[in-house]
Formats: sequence, structure tokens, C-alpha cells
Amino acid sequence: MLQTKLSIHFPAKKYYMVSAMLLLAMYTHAINDRIRIGLMASPGIAWSNPVGKDLDKGKPRFGIGYGFVFEYWFAKNYGLATGLEGSFDGCNIKNRDVFAWKDTSGNVLKNINEKYGFHYLQIPAYLKLKTNEIKSSKFCVWGQVGLNLAFTVSARATFSDSIFASNGTDMVLVEKENIFRPKNEVTRSISNFRSNFFDIRLGAGAGFEYAFDDKTSLVAGLIYHNGFINNILDGDVKKEPNLMRMFSLRVGVLF
Repeated sequence: MLQTKLSIHFPAKKYYMVSAMLLLAMYTHAINDRIRIGLMASPGIAWSNPVGKDLDKGKPRFGIGYGFVFEYWFAKNYGLATGLEGSFDGCNIKNRDVFAWKDTSGNVLKNINEKYGFHYLQIPAYLKLKTNEIKSSKFCVWGQVGLNLAFTVSARATFSDSIFASNGTDMVLVEKENIFRPKNEVTRSISNFRSNFFDIRLGAGAGFEYAFDDKTSLVAGLIYHNGFINNILDGDVKKEPNLMRMFSLRVGVLF
């Protein structure tokens, strides 16, 4: 009887195991078809938008983003785009009243141009849409919108001229000053002057994708980022925020 039971039940167990393995393989293949990874670079221009009447924006500066891209497609034409990116950008600010050189009558003799450079670690989260291949070609068009979480890695400041310390007599030279640390040279003029450690940026863009084969594609497009959080904190009585902007060309390869 024991041998009979084994001869009946053992093949059934083998059948279930083989079926489970086949289902797992099919599921893994389906997941792999939905996932794409790649590398990208985004050179462009960056600037700031000071909010208020005291600060004025200066000339734009060169910026670049780079990093690893991860896409998960819920369906053929829409999915989630994320990854891990680094970014260099900066801005110029001018006409800050507290830094201006004035005569005894209060007339402005010289304004200071403030030049800033930032390095960020970014985590994007975009909803990405794309069309089918256009007229059976290898091209399709994509668009994406979402948020970018930016964490400051480093922040440097260089001013066009020396500034007066808060005592009104000492002069302070600001050149490639690390303003990410709380006590920096600028704090001798404005208390608590430092770079913010975090920003949230709205990102939107569009472009095209060209498929070399079933797995590898070239991706190119234009991306705009709009910061929401003041990137420079200080004890200036006017408390006018400075919001970052960036417009870039995005080029990458997806696998």
C-alpha cells in the first residue's frame, strides 16, 4: 500500500512544483519587460528667482545633472521614472541692501554681486507617458511631470567685493566660502547665513526616444525644474527667499 501511494502522489507533487516554477518564470519575465534602467546627463543653465524687492537676480550659470535612471512601466504607455542623480548648479544675486557700499548720506556707491555654486544629491519621482512608435518607425514621443527631492552636498559663495562686518568697520572677503557650515565668513555680516540642506523642485519635460533594438534606446528631451524652498537661509531682517530654477537638455541611454 505504501508503494502504491507513493506512485500516485509523487508525480502530482512534481507537477505542482514544475507549474509553480513556470509561473514564477513567466511573472519574472513580465516584470523584467516593465523595468528599464539607464544613464543620463543633463547640461543646462541655472538661475534663481529672488522673491521681494531687495534682491535682484543676476546672470544665469552653467548647471549639469547626471546619474542613474530607473523606470517601471505600469502599462505600455505610462509608468514611473525615478533614480539617483547628482547635480551641479548655481546662481548670481545682486543689490542686497545690507551688503551695499554707501556714503555718509546713504547713497549707494557700489553693489555686491553674490555668486553661488551648489552640489546636490537628487531623488526624482516622475509620472512618465509615451506614445506608440510613430508610423511604425523607431521613434516615440514622451513627456513627464513630477517632483525632485534635492539634498545639498556642498555650497560655495564668492562675492565680487569685500563686505562690511556687522561692527561696521571690519572688511570680510568671501571667496569660495563654504556656506553649508553654520559659522562661515558671511555670518560676520549677516547672522545665521547659510545654505539650506533641502529643496523640493517641480520638474516637467518632454522629448523623444529612438530604439536601437528591442532593449536599448536613446532618449533626449528638455527639462525644466522649479524650486519651492528658499536655498539660502539668513538673519536678514527682510527675509526674502531665493528660489532656484534650471532648464536643461536631457540625454541618456535606456536598457
